[in-house]
Amino acid sequence: MTPKSIGLVVLMIFFALAGGYALTRGQTIDDSVTVTQGTADLTDSRVTEQLMRLDGTWRFQSSLLERVDRESYRQIPHVTPHKMATYEADISLPAGQYALRVPRNHPHVNLLIDGETVSPVYASTDEDPRHAYLVLLDTRTPTFRLTIQTAETNELSTGISDSLLIGPTSNMMTYHNQYFSYEFVIILISLLIFSFYAIVWLFHRKESLYLYGAAFFFLVSVSLMTSDQMIVFEIVPMMSYVFAHKLNLMTALLSVAMLINFALRLERVPFRHFLKYASYPLYAFSLIALVLPEDAHATFDQFPWVYVLFITFFWTGLNINWLFERKDDGYPFEFLVFTISLIIGYVGQLINVLIDHPNQELYTSVMSLIYFLLMFTLLPIHLSTDKRQKREVQTFAKQSEISFFNAQIKPHFLYNTFGNVIALCYTAPTEAARLLSHLSTYVRFIFENGRTETDISLGQELDVIDSYLMIEQTRFNDAFTITKDIDESVLNASIPPLLLQPLVENAVQHGLMKQTGIKRLMLSVQSSDDAIEIRIADNGIGFNPAPHLRRSNGIGIPNVKNRIDFIPGATFKLNSEPGVGTHVHIRLPKRERMNEQHAHDLD
Repeated sequence: MTPKSIGLVVLMIFFALAGGYALTRGQTIDDSVTVTQGTADLTDSRVTEQLMRLDGTWRFQSSLLERVDRESYRQIPHVTPHKMATYEADISLPAGQYALRVPRNHPHVNLLIDGETVSPVYASTDEDPRHAYLVLLDTRTPTFRLTIQTAETNELSTGISDSLLIGPTSNMMTYHNQYFSYEFVIILISLLIFSFYAIVWLFHRKESLYLYGAAFFFLVSVSLMTSDQMIVFEIVPMMSYVFAHKLNLMTALLSVAMLINFALRLERVPFRHFLKYASYPLYAFSLIALVLPEDAHATFDQFPWVYVLFITFFWTGLNINWLFERKDDGYPFEFLVFTISLIIGYVGQLINVLIDHPNQELYTSVMSLIYFLLMFTLLPIHLSTDKRQKREVQTFAKQSEISFFNAQIKPHFLYNTFGNVIALCYTAPTEAARLLSHLSTYVRFIFENGRTETDISLGQELDVIDSYLMIEQTRFNDAFTITKDIDESVLNASIPPLLLQPLVENAVQHGLMKQTGIKRLMLSVQSSDDAIEIRIADNGIGFNPAPHLRRSNGIGIPNVKNRIDFIPGATFKLNSEPGVGTHVHIRLPKRERMNEQHAHDLD
C-alpha cells in the first residue's frame, strides 16, 4: 500500500474510535443491583445523574393481582413457565423528574403505580400495547409501588426477559431518541447501499458482486427493521411477534451468507473454499429458524450466532494475513476497508452475543452504525477501483495483442521448420506435406487469434497445441514424449485464445530442450463440477517462479497469468523447482461456446 492509503486507513480508524466514544459518552447505564426483596431505595444512588437498571429480586406471584400479598421473589430479568405472573417492587427516588423504560419486544404488559394503571408515551396507537416503551413518572410521588402484570400469549412466554430502566427524564429521552436514531440511520444507510448495488447490477448483470451486495444490504435492512418492534409494527401493524422474530433471525443469517459471497467476488483470496463451505450451514440455520416452534428459539438462537462468531474470527484473521502477504500486489486498500468493517462487526456481535453488559444495547447499536458507515465508504472506493481495473484491462489487452502478434512467431522457429520441410521433401514427401500442413495450421491460428478478443473453443486451442507439438517433435527428432489426458466433454467450452499454447511452448523450449536424459511433457484437461481443471507439467530443468509471477508484462507465463487473473472465478497456480520440473494448474469456469463461425475457426 502507498503511504497515502496507510494514512487514510489510520484516519478512518481514528474517526471510528472517536465517533464511538462521542456517541456513547454520557450514556452509560449503572449495572448495580437496585432491587432487593422487592425494595429499591435509590435516594442515595446516582439515579439523578444516569440511568439505572431495576434488576434484582422482585416480589412475585403466578397470577394477575393488583398487589402481591406474599413473600415470594424472582430475579428480574426472568421468564416463568406460568401462564400469568405479577411482579412488584417498592421504589424510592430523590426529588426530580424521572422516566421508566419498559422492556421492549414484550406485548401485553400492564403497569400499575400504587394500584393505578399508567399510560405509556411513544405509542403509535393507544390501543396497541406492543408500543409501551416509556412511562413518565409523577414528580409528586417520589415513593411508589410498581406492579407489572404479564400474561402468556400465543406469541411469547410469560415474564420480563429484559431489564427495566429508570433515570432522569432528560437522560431517558436522550437514550431513547439516540437509540432510535442509530437504528434509523443504519437502516437508511443499508437501503441506500442496497439501491446503489441493485441499480448497478441492472446495468451489469454479469457482475454477480453487485447482486450479492444488493442482497446483503436488503436482508440487513429487513433484519434491522424486524429487530426493533417499534419500527416494524409502525410499518406492518398486523405482523405478529413470532413471525417478526423468525424473520429477523432468518434474514440476519442469510445476510451473513450473502456477505461471504460478496467478499468472494470482491477479491480473489486463497481461502475462498473455506468461506464457500462455511456459508452452507447458514442456509440450514435459516430454514430451521423458520420452521422451529417459538418456544424452542430461546435455546436455538444462540447456536447460529456462535457459529457466525466462529466464522468471522477466522475470516478476519485470514484477511489480515492475506493483506500482509499481498501488500504490494492487487488492490488491498479496498479489501482493507472491508476487513476493518469486518473487525468492527465482529466486536459488535461479540458484545451482542457473548458479553452480558449493562450498556450492551447501546454499544451494539453504535458498533453497527460505525460498521455501516465504513461499508458506505466502500462505494466510492469500489467505483474507483472498478474504473482503474477496467483501464488496466484495456491497456493490458493492447499490450498483449502487440506482444502476441509480434513475438509469438519467432524467426528461428520458422527457419528451422522450413529447413526440415525441405529436407523431408527429398526423403519423405508425405511426411513433409504433413509437417507443412501443421505449420500452416499453427501460423494461421497465431495470426488470426493473436489480435482478436473473441473466445474460441477449448478444442481449437488443443488442436493448435497438437500442431505445435508435431512441429517440435519433427524439429528435434522425437526428443521428448507426450502424455495427454483429455476429457472430450469440455472440448466445446469457451476460453480466450492462446491461453494454453504459450505454456506448452514454454515447457518445451525452456524446460525440456535444456534437459538431458528422458524428457516428458504431460497435458491434462478434466471436468470438475462447474469448472475445467487444466494441468501442464514437464520434467525439465525448472526455475524459480517468483520473478515470473511478479512481472506484469511480457509474454509467456506473466502474460497468461495476468489474462487469467481478469477471468472471474479463474485461478492460476505455478510450481517449479530447479532440477525437478514445472507444473502449471489452471482452473477455468465452464462457459459453453456459441455455435458461431468465425474467420479464425480451424474447421
